[in-house]
This record gives sequence, C-alpha cells and structure tokens, in this order.
Amino acid sequence: MNQRQTTKKQEIESREATLLETASRILLAEGFAALSMERLADELNTAKGTIYNHFPNREEVLLAIAVKAINKRQSLFDIASLAQRPSRERMMAVMVACEIYVTHYPHYFHVESLVRHAAIWERCTEARRALLQKQEERCMGLVSSIVRGGVANGDLRLPQEISPEEMTLSLWALTYGSYLINASSPSLEEIGIKSVHRSVRLGCMCVLDGYHWQPIWTNEQRNHLFREICRDVFPDEPAPVDFHLLP
Repeated sequence: MNQRQTTKKQEIESREATLLETASRILLAEGFAALSMERLADELNTAKGTIYNHFPNREEVLLAIAVKAINKRQSLFDIASLAQRPSRERMMAVMVACEIYVTHYPHYFHVESLVRHAAIWERCTEARRALLQKQEERCMGLVSSIVRGGVANGDLRLPQEISPEEMTLSLWALTYGSYLINASSPSLEEIGIKSVHRSVRLGCMCVLDGYHWQPIWTNEQRNHLFREICRDVFPDEPAPVDFHLLP
C-alpha cells in the first residue's frame, strides 16, 4: 500500500470513528428512535450520501458500535484471564471486569442489548453480524479457559456430566441476565434487591462454592480480594462503585 492509499484509508477510518462517536452520543442522550442517517448527516455537517458510503442503514451503525462495545468487554476479560493469580481469583477478576463494564461503560452495555432484537439484527450485514458473534465467542472462550485451568490444576472438579462451557453459561446467565433485568426493571429495590452488583457477586460466589472451587473464602477474604483485584488487576479502570460484598 503506497502513501496515498495509506492516507486515504486513515481518513476513512477517522471519519467512521467520528460518525460512531456522534451516533453513540445521540443514542445515549435520546435513544435509538432519535438515530437516523439524516440526523447523522446534519450533526456532522455532511451529505447524507457520505454516511451511506460507510453504513447502509442505522441498524448497521448500531451494530458497529456494538462491535466496539464487545471489543472493550473482551479487553477487560483478556486482562482478567491473563492475571498472574490462582484460577478462582482470575474468575473473580472476570466478575470485576463485568461490573466495570456495566458500571462505567453503560452506553456499550445498552447498545449490546439493543442489537439482540430481531428487527435490528436482521437488517444488518452478515459480515458484521459474524464479527460480533466471533468476538462474543472469544469472550466466552476466555472464561471457559479459566474453568479448564481450574480443572487442570486441581482447584476445581466438575461433575462428569457438566462441561466447562456449561458452567460458563451458568455464570454468564446469572451475570448478564441480572444486569439486563436491572436495566429494564425499576422495581428491584421494592422486592429487596438494593444493589444488583452485590447480588451478582454473591450469586457467582455461591455457584463457585457449590462446585467446591478451591479455595473457599470467608466473607472477609472475599471483600479483601475484591478490593485487591480492582486495585492491582485493573489499575487503569475506575473501580466499581460499591466494594462491599457482604454486610
């Protein structure tokens, strides 16, 4: 690739990044109904055709933001899975990564949930859908690799009928499902859920304890490790709001 082609490619990538940043701002402030190709063209003071040169419709714009979102989630999972810690502490680091993602990147979490709707998903190109699915599979694979590591070093003994992927799915459903419910239901506090983060942490710990994943910690040890992981494994990320696992 010659210098002219390189410069042109950089210009296209820069314009697309600006477009996605503008779309993200509109989504966060006004929701998906406010996002349109005409609105993007107005905001960027450009021709609508320029927007269509990058994306065929607003659904594709949304999916492109979702790909950015899952890349961020994957980067947090990468940090957790590569931490030089015992297997169960690395799984706790994944829990912390999820909480950082939902707490400090809520626009990404919101976009990820939006693109799951069939009306949006079906209007996106196969290539970008495949990219999102590939990245999501990688996230799941990172967590499953921690489970396998725990089995390999003797920290965890899974029942014969349960695979690492099935255990991962259980934790994923508990975590992702709880955060989705929290985002869509205003009445959790009325039924006694004062902190969804605390509930997710405790739920995950109960699953790990139920599988006898060693070591089994006291409540005080859990709280200490949670703070330590936030500080040492994710020093460049804002800490979750509430450090407390148990009263």
